[in-house]
This record gives sequence, structure tokens and C-alpha cells, in this order.
Amino acid sequence: MQLSELIKTFKEETDEWPETPNELLDFCEYKYNIGEIDMVDYYKLASKLHNKGRSAHPIH
Repeated sequence: MQLSELIKTFKEETDEWPETPNELLDFCEYKYNIGEIDMVDYYKLASKLHNKGRSAHPIH
């Protein structure tokens, strides 16, 4: 799964745009825990989101 797909899924399920990388990371972790994201994709996405979180830039 690509980051853009995760953002799209977040928007579809919440009717909102993720405000921070941390919010999207929480959503990613939730999807992993319920089995909708596999371990490889989870770790790739989590790494990207951690890097974006450190830069403090919004996801938009």
C-alpha cells in the first residue's frame, strides 16, 4: 500500500483529511491491527509517516 492509498482510505472512512502524520499513523496502526494492512506495508508506511512527523509539515 502506498501512502496516497492510505490517505484516500482515511478520507473515505472518516470524511476528513488527516491533519497530521501522527493521526494518519494511528489510522495505519489500526488498519494493521485489524488485518487490513500487512506487516511489510505497515512498516514502510510507519517509517514514511515518522519521517514526515519529524519534519512537522502537514500532509496536504
